[in-house]
This record gives sequence, structure tokens and C-alpha cells, in this order.
Amino acid sequence: MSTREQLLGRVKDAAGSVVDSGATLVERGQVGAERLGEAIPPRLPSAKQAILGTLVVVIVLGTLVPLSFLVWTGLWSGYPGQLDAALTVGNFVRVYVGGFFDVAGLFTNSLTIAVGMTLTGMAVGLTFAWLFVRTNVPTKSWMELVLLSGQGIPGYIYAIMYITSYGPENGLLSTFLRETVGLDALPFSIFSPWGIAFVAGISVIPTFYLLTVPAIQDMNPALEEVSRIHGASTLGTIRSVSIPIIKPAILSAALVTFLYGLGEFAVVAILGARNGFDVYSTAIWKAIGSRFPPAYGEAAALGCSLLLVTLLLVWYYRRVTRRKSAFMTVTGRGYHSQHWDLGRWRWPVALALWTTLVVIWVVPTAVMVLASLHTTWFGHLDTSALTLTHYAEALANPQLRDAFANSLVVAGAGATLGTVLVVGMAYYTERTKARLRGVVDFLSLTPLAVPGIIMGSSLLFTFLWVGKVHSLFDLYGTLAIIVIGSVIVFIPVSSRIAVGNIVQIHSELEEAARIAGASWLQQMREIFLPLFRNTAAVIWFFLAIHIFQLLTIAVMTYTTDTVVVPVKLFQLYMFRPSIELVSAISTLIVGLTVLLLLGLRALGITFYDSGR
Repeated sequence: MSTREQLLGRVKDAAGSVVDSGATLVERGQVGAERLGEAIPPRLPSAKQAILGTLVVVIVLGTLVPLSFLVWTGLWSGYPGQLDAALTVGNFVRVYVGGFFDVAGLFTNSLTIAVGMTLTGMAVGLTFAWLFVRTNVPTKSWMELVLLSGQGIPGYIYAIMYITSYGPENGLLSTFLRETVGLDALPFSIFSPWGIAFVAGISVIPTFYLLTVPAIQDMNPALEEVSRIHGASTLGTIRSVSIPIIKPAILSAALVTFLYGLGEFAVVAILGARNGFDVYSTAIWKAIGSRFPPAYGEAAALGCSLLLVTLLLVWYYRRVTRRKSAFMTVTGRGYHSQHWDLGRWRWPVALALWTTLVVIWVVPTAVMVLASLHTTWFGHLDTSALTLTHYAEALANPQLRDAFANSLVVAGAGATLGTVLVVGMAYYTERTKARLRGVVDFLSLTPLAVPGIIMGSSLLFTFLWVGKVHSLFDLYGTLAIIVIGSVIVFIPVSSRIAVGNIVQIHSELEEAARIAGASWLQQMREIFLPLFRNTAAVIWFFLAIHIFQLLTIAVMTYTTDTVVVPVKLFQLYMFRPSIELVSAISTLIVGLTVLLLLGLRALGITFYDSGR
């Protein structure tokens, strides 16, 4: 027998021994398992299951509570919290059959605002995002600073600033044209339905920009190069290659903006009040705040129809973007994107962009600053009335200082908590095969169907009831309830930022790390989170700015010890008409926004990578 045959025989004998030993071990294991029975401890959940499970449970509970309250109130015959009432469909009958609201008119008006906001945000926000990321347009860094600083102006203050700038009576531009060329009125009216929609749309341009710029940044330009090599024009390449690739982000931005428009409150309340122009949110607000007794049930029944619209739009969004692999462009293959050279059009394009920013942002902001420097604002510059009194009051008033401090705490805590939640939720829905991921994704959008006023009241009653269970859950009268409500309100928008961009990071990167022996935590720390760093910064910035200026949650849940800046501003405007002091406070908010942007840039975080 040859040496080779001897070795083969030994290998077979060894393999047979291993098989026999393995069979014996299996038999012994089965016998041992039967003897131990239930004494065998269950397998502990992995770090991935524990972390993602916790985040998902928090989001599900946070979105289901206000949603449940909305439906329950619509089906309850008494006030929220009134136990001696009963279930009924009477509220829905009075709203949709009995004419309690002009539902058809409210729907038409709400649709007008939503469409106008979406078109305005898409036309301007997407254009700025594309030109900043993919072209060599000059001064774009400064333009981005101006564009994003507009987020520091709350919607209701934005409406006031457009009145002072472009209003027919005391608007700065209207006064100038009337006194110089005799023009009685501007060719457009900010008080018309489409004028209101335009002003509301201006306020969401930075939002549309932030929702789309990370996706444009992460797009692999090699696909565009192939299109151009095969003879496609620039516009043809954008239409057939670029836009389809970033479709998830565009749909996310359009969906969120449209649903936001259906629930728009602040701008409509100020610009539409004089002409009796009402939408869903203002009708609900009046039903609760202007009727005696408040029509909680009817208001909730009206809000339920927004939930149906949300369901249909989310179904459409998920149907269009269900093939996630078609949008994955960030892979393990490195790439270096090149800016499109605008050539001789560089400065003309930059001039057009700056003109747009001046008209829609710089002029209203400058008028706001002018108004804050006047003893009384009459629509034109009066050097004899200039003063810093309003700034001195804003900084010296102890109530305003406390409000600023409370707002900083709420914004910082809410932005951090919200970023962790939505990044974890987006990973769960887009990176796992869990059966409930579609349900979780839908629930993340449901807060859009609950107007802020209803959301605030739902949280108020929720914690009034839960607080009776144990003092640990008694959050009424604390900043925590404002933080929780603010995070819930902005989960839809912030989750769209995360979901719209996570699909572009190909899973092969994490698979490679897993094959190399990395644990899930190591994959997250070394692969996913570094790639998602810029998007996470965008989410945190977006949440911090918008939570700082959010009115609806705070106005329903604050106490004398938890007043925040938006509530104080609203009180000053409603109960102490002082446009000058309100303008001074708003100017300080814009200044804080600019400082925050500069701080992020000092840390190396921007919303586009100018070097790519």
C-alpha cells in the first residue's frame, strides 16, 4: 500500500470517528435537553436586536399615542378624560354630513396651500441643492449660509415680515413704489390663497434643501459620465439618470412638504384671517379655542381625514421606492465626483441665485432688523426713531432670558434624542427584513396627520392620566413633555432625511465587514455611522432649529416655569402688539442660527462636500 493510500485511510478513519463522536454528542445533547426541559435559559437578544428593538418601540409608542388619542376623541361623546361618556359616531356625522365644517372648502384651501408649498420648495430648494453640490457656482458657501439662516425665523414671524416688506399698506416695498412711481399696489397679493401658499412655501425651502442635498452628494457621478459619453445632453442626463437615482429623496421631500402643507397653521392664520381664509388646521384651532364649549370631538373627526390622506401617500411612496437596490450608489468602490463646469455662466448663475435670496430672504430679514431698531414701525426708515431699546429688553428681561434658556435645553435634548431615534428607525426599516418594518415606516409619518394643536392637547391629557399611575411618569409641567412632543412632531421630516439617504449606502460594505469577522456594533461604528455622519449632522441641525421655534406643542403644554421662546413671541404678538420687540427677538434667533452653522463648519461638518 502506497504512502498516499495510507494517508487517505487515516483521514477516513479520523472522519468516521468524528462523525461517530458527533452523533454521540447529539444524542447526549438531546437526552440532556429533554431532562433539563424548561431549565435551559433562553438565548439573550443580540446587541442589534436590543438596540433596534428599543428604538422602534419608543417610536411606535410615541406615534401611536397621539394617533390613538385623535381617533378616540373623534369617537367619544364627551370631553377628553371624561369617563362618564360613551363611544359614538355622532362627531363624524356632524362634520361630514351635518355641515359642522365646510369640509369641501377646507379641503380645497388646504390642497392649495399644500400644492403651492410643495412646488415652491421643490423649484427653489432642489435647484439650490443641485447647483451647490454638482457645479462650480461661485460663493455657494455664503449662499448656503444665507439660505439656511432663514430657518431661524418661525413661520408666524415670517408671515409678519412679509407683511412689513410686501404688504399693501405698510410694506416697505409697497410704500416705496407708492411714494416714488405712484404704484398703488404690487402685481401680486400675499393675502391671496396662492400668495399665502407662496409665503408658506418660502418657509420650507431650507427644509427641501436639507432633505435632498445629502442624496445629491452621495450620488455616484460615473453614471452621468456614461450617459454623456453616449451622447446625451446635460438636460437629458439629468432627466434620465440623475433625477431617477435621487428619486427617493425627492419623493421624501415632496411627500413631507405636501403633508406639512395640509396641516399648515401659522402662515395661514396670519395672512388668511382678514379674508376668512381657513384650512384644516385653523378650523381645528378655532373649534377648540374659539368655541364654548370646545368642539374637541368634531375637531378630532376632521383631523382623521388627514390620516387617510397620509395612508394613501405613504402607500404610494413605498410602492415607488420598494426596489431599494436601484437607488444604491454608495458602494465599496471608491469614486471621485467632479463638479460640472458652468464656464462663462458661473457668475450669471450666481447672480440669479443671489437675486432670489435677496428677494425671498434678505429683504424680509433686513426689514425685520429695521423694524426691531425703530421705536414704532410705520413701513419706512425713520432715522429719528432708531433705538436699541427692544434688544435691551430682550436681553435684560428675566422672563425672556428664562425662555431662551428653556428653548436651548429643549432644542438640544430634542435634537439629540430625535437623531438617535430616526437613524435607528431608518436602519430598522431599510436594512433589516423584519416583518413590521413597513408598519414602523408608516407610523413614522402619521404625526403629519395630527395637527400640532391636537398633538399638543393629546400629550397634555396623556401625561395627566399616566402621571396618576406613578409619580415617575408625571411629566406635566416639565420641559420633558415639550421635548417628547417636539420629537414626535418632527419624526416624519427627520425620518425622511434618514430613509431617503440610507438606501444609497450599499449593504455590501457592511457585508464585507461581517465576512471579515466584525460584530454588528463594529460594523455600525466603523462602516455605517462614518458614512452616515453628514446626514446625521443634517438631521441634528434640522431638529435643533425647528424644535427651538416650534409653537404648537409648547403652547398647549407649557406652564409658568416652562415658557419657551415661541410661546413668548406668540404672547407678545397676540396680547401685546409689539412688532418691534418681536422683530428684535427674531433677529437674535437668526443670529443664533448663523452661529450654529459656523460652529458646525468649524467642526468640519457641512451640508455638501465642496471637495468632491
